[in-house]
Amino acid sequence: MKATRNPGLFIGLIILLAACNKVTYRKTAGGMPYKLFKGDGKRKISEGSIVKYNVMYKIKDSIYFSTFGRPPMYTRAAKNETYDISELWSSLSVGDSIMTTQMMDTFIKRDPTRVPPYFKKGGMIITYFKILDVLPADSTVFADQKMERERYIASEIKYIEDYLAGKKIKARKTPSGAFVEIIDPGTGDLIDSGNYVYVNYSGVTFGGKKFDSNIDSTFQHVGPLTFSVGDGTMVKGFDEPMLFLKPGGKAKVYVPSMLAYGPNPRPGSGIKPYEHLIFDLTVIDVKEKMPVAPAPGKDVKIDQPQ
Repeated sequence: MKATRNPGLFIGLIILLAACNKVTYRKTAGGMPYKLFKGDGKRKISEGSIVKYNVMYKIKDSIYFSTFGRPPMYTRAAKNETYDISELWSSLSVGDSIMTTQMMDTFIKRDPTRVPPYFKKGGMIITYFKILDVLPADSTVFADQKMERERYIASEIKYIEDYLAGKKIKARKTPSGAFVEIIDPGTGDLIDSGNYVYVNYSGVTFGGKKFDSNIDSTFQHVGPLTFSVGDGTMVKGFDEPMLFLKPGGKAKVYVPSMLAYGPNPRPGSGIKPYEHLIFDLTVIDVKEKMPVAPAPGKDVKIDQPQ
């Protein structure tokens, strides 16, 4: 894990291999240029098997996605499209490394409605793959994914523990691994699973960039956030800290990426893949359970948070 945590190091090794071994570009049947750096070739990828691999995408000099040092990708070995890595699966083995180049124009011409906004005419994507393993298409895959996820979450938790220790911040850990710095515990009974809460919040990245808030009109949704604690509608890193607070409580919560949005933050959210988050929370009100909506035609008054 430590050896691959630096994506730049991996790229440097690939370039060095290319220079030393004079590896030249080949082309797939669909016209995609690639360079192949062979491993020992002992375990080949077969049709229908599950390929476990790391991948990194670069546009110009910027890395916009990488799994190196993070949970790897898993995909079924099948030829899905031309001008795509799936053209190569049957020729690859565990330990192989591949570098591909793809022109954005090809994807824009194929279907302009499906390309992301940063795809520009004349642009190029450089992709690096490292084949880690090949697995049978059965429950083995789920066990392997679970192992990789748990290993990565443990590394994230350790990172945040070190971060808090370095800043001398005292925080309590939730069952899943978020950290709650209690500013004001509030009064009354602790919040319990099933309680319906009214919460004000602001969220920032560990780099200090604010990405959302319901008390800042800039984000255009001022007003308490409401949800039932423990019902699965909120990410664990936001939900579990509620159990440490009482009505009126305030806390700063430090959330590992895998207890927030992990590799798939909402597009346009300003959150990067695998980015740790910090939330400032204030519990405005707590109900025992979610209020029942009035029946049609009935004038039923529901208490609102003060």
